Amino acid sequence: GYSDLLAEHPSGIYFGWAGLSSRGVFKMVMSIGWNPYFDNKEKTIEPWILHKFDEDFYGKELWLIIVGYIRPEANFPSLESLIAKIHEDGEIAEKALELPLCWDDDHAFIELTL
Repeated sequence: GYSDLLAEHPSGIYFGWAGLSSRGVFKMVMSIGWNPYFDNKEKTIEPWILHKFDEDFYGKELWLIIVGYIRPEANFPSLESLIAKIHEDGEIAEKALELPLCWDDDHAFIELTL
């Protein structure tokens, strides 16, 4: 699995690109960590693709490329405050991924998934 790979990455909120087979490449924000609000027992990756889809795509292949780091993982006093912070992270990722240094037309990842 991913446990060895995850052990190497600091917990926190990251942003980048998500390639979804046959659908294209989309902006994403992603947590790596234990999600302390939910008291997870395992370190996980939870990507949030910043795009509205018309249907579910469970079981489809997903490629992720991390471009940057937003903040460390944190606990929250309420679900509402967690959701507000997630939306703030999404806004940061949206803006950051518009910067030229975050988009490389020649990147093999982008070509592979289009």
